[in-house]
Amino acid sequence: MTDLWLLDGSTVAEDDVDARTLGPAERKRAAGFVHERDRVRYLFAHTALRRVLGRRVGADPAELRFDREPCPCCGGPNGRPRLADSAVPHFSLSHGGDLILIGIADHPIGVDVEAVPDAQAVAELAAVFHPAEQADLAAAPAARRAEEFARLWTRKEAYLKGLGTGFGRNPAADYLGSTGRAAMPPAWTITDLPAGPAHAASFALRAPAAGGGQEYRLSRSLGPGGVSGSRARGQRTGASEGTSRIPNSLRSADLAAR
Repeated sequence: MTDLWLLDGSTVAEDDVDARTLGPAERKRAAGFVHERDRVRYLFAHTALRRVLGRRVGADPAELRFDREPCPCCGGPNGRPRLADSAVPHFSLSHGGDLILIGIADHPIGVDVEAVPDAQAVAELAAVFHPAEQADLAAAPAARRAEEFARLWTRKEAYLKGLGTGFGRNPAADYLGSTGRAAMPPAWTITDLPAGPAHAASFALRAPAAGGGQEYRLSRSLGPGGVSGSRARGQRTGASEGTSRIPNSLRSADLAAR
């Protein structure tokens, strides 16, 4: 079972976050944010990740240690993040707009959530897609093109994070759409998630889908049990209202781990 948490950080304040569970590197990075909103979002996301991972492996969140897999592109120690003392579970973390998305699975996983961008960002960035994805985007009604862009983008970035390459791999190299206009990467399943009217979200899992979709469990709060939520199978979803934000991934220096 793939467990996912889609969390709203819009009302979280710094005093609400117990940063004592974070490691020295995480605290140092949090302290480096200029804007309070970015710092709080980072703290909220990383304390939440430690909480759900600790619960999954039966460990104190503060005791978890992380390192990186080798990068598939360069072989350096900057591939997918992992637990330092265990090959499983696999996990991924993303934040876009006010939302945080965490995924934990027994197979390699990547997740991504993004705010729906404005029309200008769509026009500027569409060329990074695979040619068949560009055709999918062009075929979408103009009123829905921004949300279709966000949906395609999260599918793309979730897959690249699952690979561990981030945008070290050419984003135009693989088709991650859902129309069948081109072949999908073998052995991977890409699933859209319901993320509300102003966001899009997806996860990518290196495992074959059974029965037409990948089963997952989605929670919108950490909750006392941490894995409460709805069970579902993958289906196409999207957002319907745009915002002025450009996808966070174009502003991040660490695309594979975000």
